[in-house]
Amino acid sequence: MKQVVSTDLLFLQGPLGPFFRELAGYLSQQGFCTHRINFNAGDRFYSGADIVHDYAGTPEGWSQYLKQYIQRHDIRAIFLMGDCRLYHRMAKQVCESLDVRVLVFEEGYLRPDTITLEEGGVNALTGLDLSLEHLKNILPHKCQSPVSVGPTMRSRTVYASAYYWAALLGERDFPGYQHHRAFHPVVEGAKWIKGSLRKNRTRFRDSVLERELQTELSGRFYMVALQVHDDSQMRYHSDYDSVEAFITETVHSFARHAPKDTVLVLKHHPMDRGYTHYGLHIKALELELNLAGRLVYCHDLRLPGVYNHCRGVVTVNSTVGPSALLHHIPVKVMGKAMYDLPGLTSQCSLDNFWSQPEPVDSMLFRQLQTYLFDQTQINGSFFSHYDLTCCNVLAFCQQRWPEIFALPAQVETIAPVAAMETAAAA
Repeated sequence: MKQVVSTDLLFLQGPLGPFFRELAGYLSQQGFCTHRINFNAGDRFYSGADIVHDYAGTPEGWSQYLKQYIQRHDIRAIFLMGDCRLYHRMAKQVCESLDVRVLVFEEGYLRPDTITLEEGGVNALTGLDLSLEHLKNILPHKCQSPVSVGPTMRSRTVYASAYYWAALLGERDFPGYQHHRAFHPVVEGAKWIKGSLRKNRTRFRDSVLERELQTELSGRFYMVALQVHDDSQMRYHSDYDSVEAFITETVHSFARHAPKDTVLVLKHHPMDRGYTHYGLHIKALELELNLAGRLVYCHDLRLPGVYNHCRGVVTVNSTVGPSALLHHIPVKVMGKAMYDLPGLTSQCSLDNFWSQPEPVDSMLFRQLQTYLFDQTQINGSFFSHYDLTCCNVLAFCQQRWPEIFALPAQVETIAPVAAMETAAAA
């Protein structure tokens, strides 16, 4: 007979939806032993693995619980979504002490059609060698995923709604849980409805602005890409207390140092549309700094169509940054971004950026893009195409960490004598 030697893998919190359940199921089918720890009833609603546990304790007890769990089950690697959530930050410290790999998923660096997977950390916490000496040796190639995953906003909305309702209905089972964002389903649902209404209300105005940026304002505007108000880029990878603080600094600098015939376009983040609105704050700055007609606030623009008309982009750390670099548009990063490198982004001060932005080294960008694509990007989606995505994740892991993700070995063993005799008689 054959004995299967399996590797134990643990899943913590994933994207809102069934992706971690689907991935755990796929890995189980391949012979791995999968574990899942739930922190709230929303996690439990989408949970699925060979072994599932609920953690109902407090954050203070989480590290010790995880350490004992890893040692008891001989966990070799942990999957999680985002490296800045409270429980995940603590898990990383535990895993480092036990020499367990932490594999972090994130939205694709080079969207669309990709998700990101790195060991140890993502974004500004990446472990990649991004030195210029290393990147200069990368041979660029075309970076395009073979399968298009299409839009996912509807799935995201449905999955998020189910998650938050499940979490609310089962909150008594997890009295010690602390969530990293707003958590009430009624509040969340109202925000998504509000965002949808706002999108419809601003659609016409944004389309008019888009035409203006391509015609009379062409070559005369800068774009500011705003972040989600409570995401990790603002909370952990910037020195700003709020998006309002970032807006204030940027607008003040623009008023003092930008050419007088230029316009500043502040673009709201689409995932934050129902949660925040900065219209009054921007209007107050416009009046304070005598910038009538020079500040424009918008929500939805088809960015590829306006990049070539833009003088430069300012961001804390948005995917708009790499997109602008792809179109050779100067970028000033005001937070901590993995792509904030000499030769790519402007290293000058924000005050100087308006009149003396540093040009983009197109070859260096292609080298960085190739390196990120090959080392961190997986064709797939957290919200659709699960067969494709799970298969690609395993192939990616086998290539990066073969000592853990080689398919479980089939070890020959001697069958019991009674079984051999029965087989012979048959």
